[in-house]
Amino acid sequence: MTVPAPEPAAAPRPLVVTGYHGEPTAATLLVATFDPGQRMRRAVRGLAGFWGAMVVSVFIPIAHFVLVPSFFAVGIWQFVRRLRLHQLVRGAHGRCPDCGAEQDFELTAGPRFPQGVQCRQCHRGLTLAHAEAA
Repeated sequence: MTVPAPEPAAAPRPLVVTGYHGEPTAATLLVATFDPGQRMRRAVRGLAGFWGAMVVSVFIPIAHFVLVPSFFAVGIWQFVRRLRLHQLVRGAHGRCPDCGAEQDFELTAGPRFPQGVQCRQCHRGLTLAHAEAA
């Protein structure tokens, strides 16, 4: 049985950061790409974490009837999920349009846009969205 080669990842679209004042600024996605060895290590770590919790939950009376099978199944699901994941969006990098601070923004809703982010310097709410096609 042959495993199909992963399709090349699409180039991330440019992002725009808008705030209360000033002109919107450009931002870029921070994307982590994993080679097969890194994917295997991540998958094994995920599996080991859930199966470790499974072993500990064996000693919890009554609850182990639910916890052990749950941790077993979720560990396998996590292993397969991480093994198939080639790229992971870690966040975005840009400049705050209000205070001008260069920083990494944490994405709370994954790679869904637009979404609200907060400047770490001036603590203002900002909006991170895809740049409009020119």
